[in-house]
Amino acid sequence: MRTSRLFTVIDSHTAGHPTRTVMAGIPPLRGDSVREQRDDFRNNHDGLRTLLLHEPRGHAATAAAVPVPSREADQGLFFIFSYAYADMCGHATIGYIASLAAMGALPYGFERNGMSIETPAGIVHVTGTFEAGRLTSVLLRNVPSFVLASDVVSEVEGLGTVTCDIAYSGITYALVDADEVDLPFSIDHASRWCRAGVAIKEALNARSGVPQVDSVLFYQSITAGARHLVILAGNKFDRSPCGTGTSARLAQLHARRQLVVGAHYRAENILGVPFEAKIAELGRGHDGQPAVIPEVRGMAHIAAFSTLVLEADDPLPAGFLPT
Repeated sequence: MRTSRLFTVIDSHTAGHPTRTVMAGIPPLRGDSVREQRDDFRNNHDGLRTLLLHEPRGHAATAAAVPVPSREADQGLFFIFSYAYADMCGHATIGYIASLAAMGALPYGFERNGMSIETPAGIVHVTGTFEAGRLTSVLLRNVPSFVLASDVVSEVEGLGTVTCDIAYSGITYALVDADEVDLPFSIDHASRWCRAGVAIKEALNARSGVPQVDSVLFYQSITAGARHLVILAGNKFDRSPCGTGTSARLAQLHARRQLVVGAHYRAENILGVPFEAKIAELGRGHDGQPAVIPEVRGMAHIAAFSTLVLEADDPLPAGFLPT
């Protein structure tokens, strides 16, 4: 076997959604900030994203966390996906912490103080709970989250009139009550929900004067919270309740005076696996607007310790991704 590249990775899933933490194999990246290093990766090494995340080594829903140095925090971390880049990813941050714990590589003092992580969206803070020395949950304090637009009405092809709020939480979401779409809210209809979410996103992003959205979060009320389904693209949905999506939902509920600081919120994924969340305190967004500081608690589970290999004569070095 003549190898061209080797990558050491730890695969985990957070409430069902995969994270591939890339422990070794990424070349040194240029930039003083994590955002600059992420941009250097995107501009000069994007072929590694497809190699790592597309088939045959990954699949449409695969996400990765890439640790890098930080001058502002204990660690830097950026996020890559099979189809895009994101400034922040809650489930992947939780997966990264669980991967460090599985390797016995959590930084000294983590059990007492947690750690700060610089992401392209800003600095977040993570702590953990432990039982007999074993990590049992991760608490993520996310970047300030806030509503950008309320009660946005759009005509959506195939769906009719849809009303949503738009909120920022590291990425930008359209938040849509699932009852506005005439579909059973279950995993059996995930493909149809993907099509509905993409139609809503395209309708919103075709309008002027409306904030551009990255993803669509459908929610359906349950006791003390809601069930979430985040649509990422036409064939991709978040299997987890979504950490940034949950943060956006907290911002929406607070803006509507339906959730106060400290109140408990349960975010379930479409499979019924929960994140626990609350508004830790109030804050300010990057432009000074009123915001909430969300805290989201969840856990990731290890799926594999692997070395990914690219052979020198592999006919598909960039992988492939069916649509």
